[in-house]
Amino acid sequence: METMAAMKKTLLSGLALWIACATLPSNDALAQSNAFQTPSHNIACAVYGQNLRCDLRQNLAKLPPRPQDCELDWGNAFEMTLTGKPSRVCAGDFIGGENDPVLEYGRTWDYQGFQCRSETNGITCTNKSNHGWFIKKAEQRLY
Repeated sequence: METMAAMKKTLLSGLALWIACATLPSNDALAQSNAFQTPSHNIACAVYGQNLRCDLRQNLAKLPPRPQDCELDWGNAFEMTLTGKPSRVCAGDFIGGENDPVLEYGRTWDYQGFQCRSETNGITCTNKSNHGWFIKKAEQRLY
């Protein structure tokens, strides 16, 4: 027969586990979300219409020259369509939201024809035509 102290301990452990699970975004929430961020919160991505955009908060890579018509921030935002090649875009905002679900390292996100894989060394995103990018703070490759 369990003592009252042991029963309380079991109940409190179960309650703590339930609270921890209830505050984490579920896999279903991430799968249904049009946006996510990496665990470091340095990269955020979102689908708007038929475009995927990913942004870097911090970018230490050598950037290509700024286009003459770009009067906003340059080099930190990347965009692609469902089938086209990706490009850097001139942007005056950061796509990420504080409450966007986190795509944990080693996990893949699929949304409306786009796929992104989060790794400790960066994020790889592709479209239906296998065009995409690998981005991290110190390096970005578009293909």
